[in-house]
Amino acid sequence: MKKKLITKVLGSVLCAAMLLGTVGCGASDGKTAETAKDTVQESESTEQTTQAAVVEAKNDTGEAVTLTIGIWSDDESQRLEKAFEGIEDDLGIKIEFLKYPSDSDFWDNIPAQIAAGTAPDIISCTNEHYLQYIEQGLFEPLTDYVDSGVISLEGTWEKAMDAWKIDNVVYGIPYALNPGVFIVNNSMWNEFGLGDNYPTTWDEVLDICKKVKEEHNMPALCLNVQEYHLTNIALSFGGGWDYGKNIGAKENAEALQFLIDAYKEGYIVTPTELGLSWDGAVMIQQSALFSTGGAWYQASFASEAPDIELKYLPVPKGGNGNGGGTCHSAALVALKNSKHPEEVAKAISYAVGGDKLYEAVVDVTEVIPAKVEYFDLYKEKVPALADLVSYLDSSTPFSYPTQSKKFADSLINLMQETMFDESSTMTGQDIVEQLAAEYGAE
Repeated sequence: MKKKLITKVLGSVLCAAMLLGTVGCGASDGKTAETAKDTVQESESTEQTTQAAVVEAKNDTGEAVTLTIGIWSDDESQRLEKAFEGIEDDLGIKIEFLKYPSDSDFWDNIPAQIAAGTAPDIISCTNEHYLQYIEQGLFEPLTDYVDSGVISLEGTWEKAMDAWKIDNVVYGIPYALNPGVFIVNNSMWNEFGLGDNYPTTWDEVLDICKKVKEEHNMPALCLNVQEYHLTNIALSFGGGWDYGKNIGAKENAEALQFLIDAYKEGYIVTPTELGLSWDGAVMIQQSALFSTGGAWYQASFASEAPDIELKYLPVPKGGNGNGGGTCHSAALVALKNSKHPEEVAKAISYAVGGDKLYEAVVDVTEVIPAKVEYFDLYKEKVPALADLVSYLDSSTPFSYPTQSKKFADSLINLMQETMFDESSTMTGQDIVEQLAAEYGAE
C-alpha cells in the first residue's frame, strides 16, 4: 500500500494562537513568537497538493476512513510506516503521515491545530515533557479502549505503563524503551590503565576523576547541563521530581551539590565550554572519559568514531540512593478532537498488537521494545547494548512537574549560574528550594 506523506512547511515564527504550546515530549529548544506564515504542501511522492492538514474519506460513500499520524524525524517515520503496513487491507483504514520540519515545530503547532480541527489523529510521544499536554487536555484518554479489550496491554513491560497511566487514566500505549545509562570510553579507560573494576558509585567515579586529572591533566566526567542528565543523577541519589511533589528533597540537593563541587574542582567538563552541541560530541573527541546518556550513543559513535569502544553501565549510586536513572518510554497517543476516535483506537491496537512495530524499533533505532517477549530479540540483534535490558528495572520515568519546560529551563539556568559564575554562593539546597517554591505540587 502506498502511503501519502504530507509535509508541513512552517514559517520561522508561529501565530499568536500557538502560544498555547510549549516544547515537550523530548523536544529540547522551544521558541514562541507572535506571527506566522504557514503553508501546507504534499511531498513529490504523492504528486498532488492539498490545502488541508488532514485528508478524510467520506464515510457515507463507503470509502475507507483516513487517519493522519504526526511525525518529525525520519527514524520515527520508518518505525511507524512499518507498524501500519497492511492496515488498509486488514481494517479498511488508510494512513497518511503529516511530517513537520523539526520537533519544536511539531509541538508548537499541535495545540492550535487541535483547536482548529486540523491536528493529526495519532502521534508518537515520549514521556519527558508530556504532562503539560495531558493537563491541557490535548491527549485523548484510552482507558475505555483498554478496559473493553479494543487495545491490549498484554505483554507490555509493566513499568512502561507507569509513565502513561496518570491518576489511573491511560494516555498512551508504549512501544519503545530507552533507559539512562553511564557511558565509559572503554578505549580511553584501557589506555589509562584503570583496571578491571568499573565504578558503581559516584564516590568511585570521583576517585577516578581525581586520578585522571592528576595523571593526564583533564576532566574525566562530561556533564551536559540539561534536564535529562541532571534528572538521571538526581534519581541515582534516591531523589527525583515525582511530578513536582519531591523537588525539594535532600537527595536532589545532594545530587546537584555533588556536581557543583566536582565541577569547581576541575573534574567535570561541559559541552558549552568546548563549543560543542552535546555530550556525545565531547566523548567522540575524547575530551572526557564518562557521561550519562542512552542507546543513541551507539549509532553516533558507529558513524563518527567507530574505533572507540564504549561500555554501558548502570547510572552509579549516589548518597543513600540505589542508582539507576531515567527511562524514555515512547508511546502512541491519540489527540483530542479526532473525527474518528473508534478507528484511531483500532489503528493503535493494530500497531501495538503486531510484530512489525517492535521489530522496527530494534532494526531502525536500536532501542528496546516495550513488550517483554521482544527483549531477547533486542539482545540478539543489538549485542553491544544487550545489558540495557537488565537496567530497566532500576530505571524510573522522568516525572517532571506539570510546567515541565519552564521547570527544566529554571533548573538549567540555576545550575549554569552556580557552576559557571565563580562568585556564586548558591548551593544545591538553594536550587531545589527555589524550584520547589515555584513548581512544587502538593
